[in-house]
Amino acid sequence: MDDLFAPRRPAPPIKRGKWPSEQLAEYLTGKVLPDDVAPAIKSWAAFFIHDAAKQVIAIKTKEARRSALTKIPPSIRGRVQDEIMRLW
Repeated sequence: MDDLFAPRRPAPPIKRGKWPSEQLAEYLTGKVLPDDVAPAIKSWAAFFIHDAAKQVIAIKTKEARRSALTKIPPSIRGRVQDEIMRLW
């Protein structure tokens, strides 16, 4: 039987992952690939992707819209373009 009064081993330190807002920021800036992001973060990012698509659509000239699209990180540019096509 274990000795109830024996000193216990200290618990290993808890490894905290990144906060969800940090994960979202990394995803939207292109620092993390879409495959490495949790589905909840992708769902949360959908709002910002939708907003970016609306802002691109609001631009008057075709050249300016293309220029704005090139400023979006390549990892999410396809999702923004898909959202633009859905809204157009």
